[in-house]
Amino acid sequence: MKFTDQLNLSDYVKGIGINGSPSAAVYQGSLYVIYNGSGGDGLFFVTYDGKDWTGPTRLGGVVTGVGVADNSSPSAVVVRDLLYVFYNGAGNDGTYYITFDGTDVKGPVAMKGLIGGMGFKEKTSPTATVYGNPYVFWIGSGDDGIYYSILDHNTWTGQTNIKNYVPEIGVAGGTSACAVEYMTDFYLFYNGSGNDGTYYTVLTNQGWQKPFGIKGQITDMGFLENTSPSVCLSGSTYKLLVFFAGSGRDGIFVTSYDGTGDKTWTSQVRVTCPNGDPGILGGTSPCAILYNQTP
Repeated sequence: MKFTDQLNLSDYVKGIGINGSPSAAVYQGSLYVIYNGSGGDGLFFVTYDGKDWTGPTRLGGVVTGVGVADNSSPSAVVVRDLLYVFYNGAGNDGTYYITFDGTDVKGPVAMKGLIGGMGFKEKTSPTATVYGNPYVFWIGSGDDGIYYSILDHNTWTGQTNIKNYVPEIGVAGGTSACAVEYMTDFYLFYNGSGNDGTYYTVLTNQGWQKPFGIKGQITDMGFLENTSPSVCLSGSTYKLLVFFAGSGRDGIFVTSYDGTGDKTWTSQVRVTCPNGDPGILGGTSPCAILYNQTP
């Protein structure tokens, strides 16, 4: 697997200061990178149209009341014609979201007002993706597993604890889940509570399946504490790519899964670039996305 030179966004747009990890989404043909500002001053985004970067734009300057919990990061997803940005509230009072239609921003909306009381574990972040309908996942405040809610015809469907169906799930403290649709199924990844690598469970037409440990299939795998995996598709080769911060503070690693062939995971490989290996700030996680058929 070959990577191009690593680029510093600060060389293309001025004034970027990030607290936590970024999130990304493709909206109206452009790549949006959303992040929590380093000054504790809310959410910002920059955009890339395949040629030029623009921004940053402060979402908190457009709508009031956007406050992000400490050591937490946003999650962005496109739902029909809207860009949704989810985040855990600064008051530790549940997950919120704002929407953007390319011109106007609306919100914030408190999910607990729509699905009932909810809480999240400290130092974790929500994750949002689409599997037929939009799903939002979060780590329960009682250290009791991964919860989710579904947006169905503009109505949120309450909250479901996956542990009710897959009791073996255990999530490492200070880490969050990620999810992606692949080959008609829904894959949910998380770092294991035993600090023994990344696990995943799959939602099929038969429900949630028991978790699989990637480490058990590739022999060697570890993650840096307080970091989370990130997943995307590979493009034309149609593989799953899972990125994670190495436990030895030795950069970003990736493993891939071919569901169309032998259905196995490849050994982990360190992400290396012609101009140097990427270093990752402690307590932050990589963010992967497929844009213009390129991861």
